[in-house]
Amino acid sequence: MQYSNAKMTGSVSQATSGAATVGSRPAPGGAVSDIIPAVTERQIAPGETACFPFAARTAYGIPSIHDFNVTSDNPNFNPEWVRLRRSAGGSYGPHYILEINPGDIGRSQYGVYPLRLWWGEAGTYRYAGARCTLIVTPCVRAVTEPAVKIWPAGQVGLLLENRGGTGIDVSVSIRHRGSDWSKEWEFELPAQDDPFSFSGRFDPPAGKRSGDFELAVSAAGVALVRRTVRARRWLSPRRLIAA
Repeated sequence: MQYSNAKMTGSVSQATSGAATVGSRPAPGGAVSDIIPAVTERQIAPGETACFPFAARTAYGIPSIHDFNVTSDNPNFNPEWVRLRRSAGGSYGPHYILEINPGDIGRSQYGVYPLRLWWGEAGTYRYAGARCTLIVTPCVRAVTEPAVKIWPAGQVGLLLENRGGTGIDVSVSIRHRGSDWSKEWEFELPAQDDPFSFSGRFDPPAGKRSGDFELAVSAAGVALVRRTVRARRWLSPRRLIAA
């Protein structure tokens, strides 16, 4: 089985099922080679396994799991995360499962991994491929809904939990829709047993104490929370976090 970090190429066409496929071409005599994934996106944390079931039909017999290749244009992709196995067959060709388990990874390896699963030789009739997306998120979650206050002064509060083994860079931002005003806080979320309480203060834009605000929370560059809130005096439920 070959894995590499080669760039993905080729045009994308839509199969009947709605799954994205790459480069499927009819072989002489009308035979078709293609790969149809059952899902095209999975989101996991380190230590979890992402499963991408797919069916494969080729004009040249039943492919072995050793005939498939998995590549990504994200340079942090590790081929050792990948495992392929056969699964119960169905009405459309042999069925397989692509499993990806990032295991214990570093900070730089969180993020989005566009994946290309392919078989055969690109540019020939002996080729079939599909694309899917793996999102690896840190072991961080918001314990409660963020609390946002506008009056008499602006305040954002939330509880975060880091279940990983190292600190994680976190960004919290609030932006006013209809103007260019925004405020952002960046800090390291420590790995600890108890939830971490964050509280940030801000001065709402002059004359803009009402309207819509967008609140976003991300960890290691991966979005955790994104909310649009309408400001009057109080923007959030009553479970406010004390300053």
